[in-house]
Amino acid sequence: MAYAQIKLTDRPGPRLQIGQAIFGSNFREEQNDFFRIYFDYYIEELKLLRTGISEETWQTKGLAATTYEDIFYVINVLRDNGDSQRPALRSLLRFRFHLSDDQGLDRSINLAIRLWLMINTQEPEFGGIRHEATCVQWDDETTLRTFFQNLFPRSRWKITAQSSRLGPHFTAAFMQRVCGLKIEWTTSLYDHLRLDRQRKALKIFPYKCYLQALIESYQNINDRKKYVPRGFLFLGEVLINLSRLLIPFEVLNETKLSLDLLFPFWDSRTVALLEKEKQTFHEYGPFEVTKTFTLMDFDHWRDRLLELHEEIFQSPPVSWAQLWRDRRNPQQFWTFWVALVILLLTVLSTVATIVQAWAAVKALG
Repeated sequence: MAYAQIKLTDRPGPRLQIGQAIFGSNFREEQNDFFRIYFDYYIEELKLLRTGISEETWQTKGLAATTYEDIFYVINVLRDNGDSQRPALRSLLRFRFHLSDDQGLDRSINLAIRLWLMINTQEPEFGGIRHEATCVQWDDETTLRTFFQNLFPRSRWKITAQSSRLGPHFTAAFMQRVCGLKIEWTTSLYDHLRLDRQRKALKIFPYKCYLQALIESYQNINDRKKYVPRGFLFLGEVLINLSRLLIPFEVLNETKLSLDLLFPFWDSRTVALLEKEKQTFHEYGPFEVTKTFTLMDFDHWRDRLLELHEEIFQSPPVSWAQLWRDRRNPQQFWTFWVALVILLLTVLSTVATIVQAWAAVKALG
């Protein structure tokens, strides 16, 4: 069945066509298994369009894009017009959908952003559908590119090389075992590394294959463009280059790097944690793994990593079990436990002395 005939409310067709629409024609059918987690998100997002007490409250009500081909068309319009404001994009989409209703066009734009760039753009009344993802709105005065740049600002803090160094224990597995950190998985890139201080919960965006595909879709096209005359267009090719990539290219790289930092796949405790959480983002590749132990490698995510380092990693253990596992400072660790042993021996000695004195008094009586 052609995509023009498949409704968004129907079961999607071949995943190859979805992958090529999202990531470009370099996407191959053998990559389907690697992208299972993304396709699960894609299907779930479409199911959520029909969430509500009645059809009148569903997001499908008045939706301009009704087929898979429609939503791919909206994605291409957004991709080609990143420097446009929402009203201008609505005008472009009206030529296809012949729809004057702004709400139906806005909902189609929001859905396209969620499926393509995995940012939870929603109308406020639907903000609670995905409780694990922060709902964000795009206004009519801001261009699409500026909207995404504002979502991922550069760090406000300047740090020195010495203060930026991170120890080898700066991993999610260590912070969970020793510092009581809770790991929560999010479907929105915007929420990556967001820390809830009160609950000591850290949100992680685990879609590593998705990040890699966006990065490669830019790199592959950009390399090919070096060998063609200016102005030449690849027929049927989705051109994603630096000027058209709405999410800053550095954000994609830093997100992938932060997953390698917090979840080093060579660490046995990390492997156990990911197995427990049923997360497989390290199992597919190949990935170019770059080890980093410095915050200076992060520009967009530095503030959130700094907050995690100061609020969680530098905080003292909250239980005896966590205290026993803490090896961040070996000298401090052994000093504490030796002092505790000495204290216990002193207490036992005192108790023994009291018992002996009591026994002696009783014997005299």
